[in-house]
Amino acid sequence: MLTYELKDIHQQTVILRHPLKVSFSCAADAPADRLTAVFAVSGTVPVLSSVEVRQGEERIFFGQIDEQTEEITPKGRLLSVTARSLAAVLLDNEAAPQTYCLPSMPLLMQRHFEPLGFTAFEGSENAFGGQLTVTKGMSEWSVLREFCRRFVQTEPKVRRDGVLDITGQRPQETLVLNADKVLSCRHSYRPSVLFSEIFARTRVGGDYRMRLVSPKAQQIGVQRRRYVNAIDSQTRTVLSVREMLDKAERAYERLTVTVSGCYPAEPDTRLQLSGRTEQYRIREMTYTLDSSGEKTCFYAEREKE
Repeated sequence: MLTYELKDIHQQTVILRHPLKVSFSCAADAPADRLTAVFAVSGTVPVLSSVEVRQGEERIFFGQIDEQTEEITPKGRLLSVTARSLAAVLLDNEAAPQTYCLPSMPLLMQRHFEPLGFTAFEGSENAFGGQLTVTKGMSEWSVLREFCRRFVQTEPKVRRDGVLDITGQRPQETLVLNADKVLSCRHSYRPSVLFSEIFARTRVGGDYRMRLVSPKAQQIGVQRRRYVNAIDSQTRTVLSVREMLDKAERAYERLTVTVSGCYPAEPDTRLQLSGRTEQYRIREMTYTLDSSGEKTCFYAEREKE
């Protein structure tokens, strides 16, 4: 069972039980998780600032309230809240324009993230050669992502405990779904997402000599060629070009499965159907609660062998 603890603007705890409706979603391509919940309340609720959701002792969501609505209906007074997880703080705050020589994560923590309440990160503490330029209009999330892509070759994430994770490591556990919990299951094969070849320009003054080939595209006869300039782009590297090809191969086979109950797995967690050997990686998870009960829907891509 999930428990919900909300705090008002004075940091006083407000505990609301048994919501009427809940929608909680997270995705590998979206920095912030999202939550919407509707509660029946007996009186006026103070102005709220944050909401935490736990499954047992495990925190599965914590974030600031984006909107709070109270409504009087024939069925009583209803409180609705919408919230985003802590990554929203980085998305919503604009970074001060400046240029860093020898940028490092400890320096960015001091200048950008600690003033916003983030106290810890996991990953490299090294200073890197080159410059990191923060331009007008960049969000603090864009600063973190630009640093990770250019210097660490990873995609950052804000963990549910509030730690900034720049390691690029995926969850190691595997979620196995039992057949008696599965409400629906659909496999999709999408040849249109594949690239048969990618040619990359990797030297100043050079041409597109580096050739990367997709075995999957060759196997099923897909012809879809791309040319990528990895020199004149600040974010494109040889590693990112390889990842472009690998990402397309992973997206070729998709599993959409809906199960009864609550399974708040993080994106990139392995997913396996009971009795099957194939493994997938969760790209998106949506949990809903309403009058029909609890359901969790996963969109997952085939794990590359």
